[in-house]
Amino acid sequence: MSASQIPPWPGKTPDKVRPFRRRGSLVAGVVVSLIAAAVAVGFATRDGGPFKDAFGDDGPGKPGVVEQGGVARGGVAGQEDTVADLLQRRASALVAKDRSEFLATVDPQDAELRQDQARWFDNLTEVPLAAWTYRMAPREDARLPAAAVAEAVTAGLDSFGSFVDVALRITGYDNADSTHDEVYVFTPREGRWYVSGRWVAPGRGNQQLWDVGKVNALRSDHALVLGLPEDDELEPIADEVDASVLRVDEVWGKAWPRKVLVLVTRTEDEMADLLGGKASAYAQLAAITRGELGVAEETAAAERVVINPRAYADLSEVGKRVIMTHEVTHVAVRSATQEWTPMWLAEGFADYIGYQGSGLAVRFIAQELVEDLRGGMEITALPSDADFKTTNARLPQAYEMAWLACSMIAEEHGEAKLLAFVRQAGAPGGSAASVERAFAAVLGTTLAQFTADWREYLDETLS
Repeated sequence: MSASQIPPWPGKTPDKVRPFRRRGSLVAGVVVSLIAAAVAVGFATRDGGPFKDAFGDDGPGKPGVVEQGGVARGGVAGQEDTVADLLQRRASALVAKDRSEFLATVDPQDAELRQDQARWFDNLTEVPLAAWTYRMAPREDARLPAAAVAEAVTAGLDSFGSFVDVALRITGYDNADSTHDEVYVFTPREGRWYVSGRWVAPGRGNQQLWDVGKVNALRSDHALVLGLPEDDELEPIADEVDASVLRVDEVWGKAWPRKVLVLVTRTEDEMADLLGGKASAYAQLAAITRGELGVAEETAAAERVVINPRAYADLSEVGKRVIMTHEVTHVAVRSATQEWTPMWLAEGFADYIGYQGSGLAVRFIAQELVEDLRGGMEITALPSDADFKTTNARLPQAYEMAWLACSMIAEEHGEAKLLAFVRQAGAPGGSAASVERAFAAVLGTTLAQFTADWREYLDETLS
């Protein structure tokens, strides 16, 4: 399913999700230096799949909730308390880091829940929040988790469960809301409403880093790394981001926010919890970048670069450099990457910058493609978007072909033309025809002629 085929969410935009896998040598017993130089090759899926976590842009920039009925009467001095009031207090306490006020929103008769909520609040204390907003969400009751339904029944006649939309902003990084869903049970006691149950909403993409464990926050010149590991494990990642930003600047320029938000888990299982899939699906993934397509970071939620610590740790220093530069390239180029941007261009360009200065030979980077050509396989077309799906057995070859396509443009037309091609093909307000027009206007060719020239380039470069 392509991004354009995703069923639209009201007021939301599909994500661009870009996972990468680690790669070892193809042949056992090869020279040790080649093993040490093995790097990750990126791959991605346009459809969001299990990682869909669309970022909305329609919320207020301050804590608050929508109007919601359900008045608990008989409070102090005859005051009336609504669930909206409760959620307002809860949101404000999160932003203000006021633990006692936050716990004052939790059912005083449930010691276990209060302990769990205190731990959850502590998980968030280092996360720099600019805003946190709760909104009651219209959802079918049938979708509520069984535990929430049971809790509401147990808590009493006036208790009820509901989906709640959460919109938050990370200070200095999000310029629009990052959204997810949660599930709550609300119970009135002595004239006030309280939270008597909280769950991560069923569905993918709702689990947050602080739902998994205590979040540490590490800042650097160009990065905010939010991670479950301790700072000594986060520092090398922040350093790599800073170095990657400078490398991207050398090619793309500095006309982008030059800030990268990174999320780091401790294990593949935790990464799977965060992304909403099975751990086995991420065993080879070193990183995933997700965010909105075709928007400037100045007016959107920041892209999240999610690191798989085990896979990332298995990379050589060269591999870490390549993969992080690739990731940062996606962040820098987000406003020039549209739903109609072909995957071979988006991923090939990120690899083009990622591999610059790596010292790796072309035939090593494209080793799977070399083997295919050596075996007599005929390459007839540029890789399609479907070729970049994670289930494709020839996924590495798709990325190698994409990288070589962008490399050919730079070699034959100059790097400035490659940049102009990327920008024109993905200019806002365009369409799928923008790519064909960019071929003509920037490169003086057509897609068909470019493909023919690229096939010859593959033979010449890899033979």
